[in-house]
Amino acid sequence: MENRIIQTIGTLAKEETFAQVEHVSDLKNQVLESVRPFPGYHGSNPPGQKDAESYFMITKLRYNDEKLIRAIMQTRRDLSFSYNGAPGTIHLGQKDYNVIRLKGVKAIQLPKLVDAFEKYEIEFAKKEKHLEDTALLRIRKFFSMEETLEGIFRDKDRPDFGYIQIPFGLHWNTFKNMTEKLKFNIDDNNFDAALGNVYCPNGLLDFVRIYDKNFKIGKLIFIKEKYLEYISKL
Repeated sequence: MENRIIQTIGTLAKEETFAQVEHVSDLKNQVLESVRPFPGYHGSNPPGQKDAESYFMITKLRYNDEKLIRAIMQTRRDLSFSYNGAPGTIHLGQKDYNVIRLKGVKAIQLPKLVDAFEKYEIEFAKKEKHLEDTALLRIRKFFSMEETLEGIFRDKDRPDFGYIQIPFGLHWNTFKNMTEKLKFNIDDNNFDAALGNVYCPNGLLDFVRIYDKNFKIGKLIFIKEKYLEYISKL
């Protein structure tokens, strides 16, 4: 069987711990950084903020994805440094914040990014109250994955990301409880799980994203079997 390759747009939902960027003196806008980008992973060398390089610029208004993606494309051409950006939403303190997620940038570059986006009519919230908490993040992004076994995919750009196809979408709290139960009942529970879907010709493909620096296909097969077992009892 020829390996199925999926390259398309989709959504990823995950929990992260966020803190407000306070150490950039000339940054007047509300920007968050990810303190624990993979909270489910607790290995001997867990990735931290320096590894993830993730910042979240809170927009003043709710812009549609097309406007934000076009602004990301334009600013990438304008700036002297490269970065990756994606639109998203953070549900923090019973409130939804619309954000642009930035990866591959340094904190000192954030004011330049604010200025670059404002040229294309994207405004950002001013720094007000201090924000810090664990929150639900939803990102709309491009996925590139290859099916290695039936219903199991490997990310073509990140070898430490695997994807398990599930039969239908889950509510976040259902998925969170399911993951906690799974981790409690297996010995090797060192992985971070997120929930997502991608657009395909036949509709949506729903999946669980697994992050594990010590990626093993056998472990992913076992995790898939456990999720499908729990889903079958819903």
